Amino acid sequence: MEIERAKEIVHSINAFAMVTMGLEVKAGSLKDVTLSDMLEAKAAVLSLNAAAAADYKEHGGSYSIYCVPDDRLIAAVYTLGHYHPSREPILCLPRQSFNGTHVAVAVVALTPTEDDDEDEDD
Repeated sequence: MEIERAKEIVHSINAFAMVTMGLEVKAGSLKDVTLSDMLEAKAAVLSLNAAAAADYKEHGGSYSIYCVPDDRLIAAVYTLGHYHPSREPILCLPRQSFNGTHVAVAVVALTPTEDDDEDEDD
């Protein structure tokens, strides 16, 4: 993957987190970007950051680094982009805790649409 494409993907993933925090940031399209692409982009940008830090140690001066998303954010962005809202979990596993017996991952529409109402009849 070319570094410019990797930076675009990482920027788009980070933008989704910023939008969630209420910032008005344009979140680029990640359509047709696979989970593997997202992870590869993160690795490429991490390598770019490491190279910049190494160059700084050797030559001094200043350097810039790029913010890279945590794997949880990458997984969340991928999931939201590739799964439609549903009342069924994508994954549900038993896990005993003080507030329940299972943990689940799901994509749930917070503001129901007409399409969601159709799912009730199925």
